[in-house]
Amino acid sequence: MATSYPTDTAALPRNVQATPATLAKACLGAAVAAGGVLTLFVLPAEYGIDPTGIGARLGISGMAVLEEEDDTAPAVTGPTSALATPTRASIERATPWREDELTLDLAPHSGAEIKAHMVKGDSFVFSWRSTGGAVKVDMHGEPVNAADDEFTSYWKERQSEAGQGDFTATFDGTHGWYWRNKGDTPVKVTVKVAGFYKDLFKP
Repeated sequence: MATSYPTDTAALPRNVQATPATLAKACLGAAVAAGGVLTLFVLPAEYGIDPTGIGARLGISGMAVLEEEDDTAPAVTGPTSALATPTRASIERATPWREDELTLDLAPHSGAEIKAHMVKGDSFVFSWRSTGGAVKVDMHGEPVNAADDEFTSYWKERQSEAGQGDFTATFDGTHGWYWRNKGDTPVKVTVKVAGFYKDLFKP
């Protein structure tokens, strides 16, 4: 069967040529669409920027940032700490364990000390309390054969009725407290110490 072709050229579709206004509208529409995609999807997913909140609702905000962090973050296999892991060398003490309790009776406007002989690395826990009023206190230490004014202060309070904590000697010498009663009535100070030190004494 022979194929017939139209002979009337007027029936054929003519080429449609877009006007500048049509092209401008098309370009503007494409730009608006691209801007919408950028704002709604690309910025939230790639950069975590979500001005419309759509990214958060869709669950895509910061996806690329999170993936990058996951890739670069070091693997953590256990608890981390800035402190060194304890070992036998850091735990064991050669100085025998002991416990002591001493008291001081401080007359008005007088002071006195209680100290412990310790070598570097010795440690103790302590608790002290005053009855009758607050006292001035200076926890400090002196190295072996120290001069009269040679000492290191660790903890000072102008007025206090109690203190507690743990202490580790950083040098050989004596370490302890000086209390002063600045009031007009007698004060009694009781200190309890337990740990690794040679002795607890009143100078």
